[in-house]
Amino acid sequence: MNLRVSQARNRSGMLWGRADSAVTTGTRKGSNPMAIPLTPTPAEPRTPHRALRTALGAGLTALAAAAALAATPGAALAQDTTLNDENAWATDLIQAPAAWGTTQGEGVTVAVLDTGIAEHPFFEGKDILPGYTAYSDEQDAWNDADGHGSAVAAAVLLAAPRATIMPVRMDTGADTDGLGGAMGETDVEAVKWAVDNGADVLVIPWHIDGNVTGDPIEIMQYAIDKGVVVVASAGNDPSEPVLYPASTPGVIAVTGADTNGEFLSESSSTGPEVVLSAPADEMTVPKPILGALAEDTDIYATVIGGTSMGSGFVGGVAALTWAAHPDLDASNVIQRLIQTAGDASGTRGDEVGYGLVNADQAVHAEGIEPVEENPLGYPMGEAGASGATPDDTQSAEEGGEEPGAASGGPSAAAEGNKESNLSAIIVVAAAVVLVGAAIAVWIVLRGRGRKAAAAQQGEFTPPGGPGQGALQQPAPAQQTYVPQGGQNYGGPPPGQQGFSSPPQGFNPPGNPGEQSPWRPSEPNQR
Repeated sequence: MNLRVSQARNRSGMLWGRADSAVTTGTRKGSNPMAIPLTPTPAEPRTPHRALRTALGAGLTALAAAAALAATPGAALAQDTTLNDENAWATDLIQAPAAWGTTQGEGVTVAVLDTGIAEHPFFEGKDILPGYTAYSDEQDAWNDADGHGSAVAAAVLLAAPRATIMPVRMDTGADTDGLGGAMGETDVEAVKWAVDNGADVLVIPWHIDGNVTGDPIEIMQYAIDKGVVVVASAGNDPSEPVLYPASTPGVIAVTGADTNGEFLSESSSTGPEVVLSAPADEMTVPKPILGALAEDTDIYATVIGGTSMGSGFVGGVAALTWAAHPDLDASNVIQRLIQTAGDASGTRGDEVGYGLVNADQAVHAEGIEPVEENPLGYPMGEAGASGATPDDTQSAEEGGEEPGAASGGPSAAAEGNKESNLSAIIVVAAAVVLVGAAIAVWIVLRGRGRKAAAAQQGEFTPPGGPGQGALQQPAPAQQTYVPQGGQNYGGPPPGQQGFSSPPQGFNPPGNPGEQSPWRPSEPNQR
């Protein structure tokens, strides 16, 4: 297949190539009353009671509808488990399920700096932001026609299902992207935007060839000085060294592991810069959905994930770690990741660094020695060299927090998530109280109605016989009286009872006969 090739930036990992054709981007995306012979009664009409019952019935229907809508996101989550099922080997390998009983990454924002994100059933119900795009003709990052960024975001969510994804679209997959060369000003601005807009973790699944100096190094220093954990893919060519940004001190460089957790030597770069390994073997990823008229109806692809997917898994484990320990700063999150990886010896090798990332131990291990600075160093040699500091350093000092408290971490977001959960509980409790009150009022009104009917039978003389009460009147001529609605009147017409689920048919780009664009042994080059 004729792949688009860039001389500058290569995306590490999944080998999604496409024929040289124009890139098309998606847009962010009743009763049956019976007549009964009765003597007209002077009792007050029961219409108000009926109106009250009708109102109560409508209220109950509305509450039921609200409850169903509240449950809809959970139902959506359960609708598509294809990626979870087919990639269970990867999440099991890094022991993520053992961590989910404690946390699923809630309150931590992971920025994926790549081709953006695409609409897909897997992303329904997930916490994904509009994000950022480097292209002036786009409103947000939901324009991924290539699929690389969407796949890496899926890897993050496979490890940390409740983490927040911040997609940053700084590449299209085309050979001409107008981003200013290898790492232009627009790229640097995209990284800075993610850092300044709440990213806790950066996942960078690409690398740059050649010697890198100046702004690209400074922006990595800026991110680390601001209290962000930076994760990058090491590359997929065993004959090539680890390149920028994975080669930068302070950055978690991720190489590949096979289905047994061993070093994936045939398609992974390695060297002394490598920090961790993560799943990079064959796995299933989402394919972009660009509209109902696309020719290809397959919304999944089987690929050799490469170190791009590996960096996504490590980004997810970082989110789990920080969500479980929101009092930590970025340096100590990294410390937990490296000290619990592999055999947990804290020994670093040239092939897989500290070893295979371990979500269970990163979340639950005790006795991890705290650090004062990034254990992996700094891009410019020392902390604070960029002149930036974490956003809440000053407020933490004013508040008298102890050293080592989180700076720029997810604690504020986690608290916001707790408040959101509490609000949801309050709303549900209020709905339950309203339902109970409505039922109680309905029962009272129903009882009163029956009493009134019994009183009417005791006070008046029906045609053809003496009455039971003391007042006797001549029997009037027999009449037929039909009360409005009769005795067997019905309630209000029922409203719509069903809620439609999202469309299940999605059509991604591509031709039906085209060979799978994922290839196992070539770099995915832009």
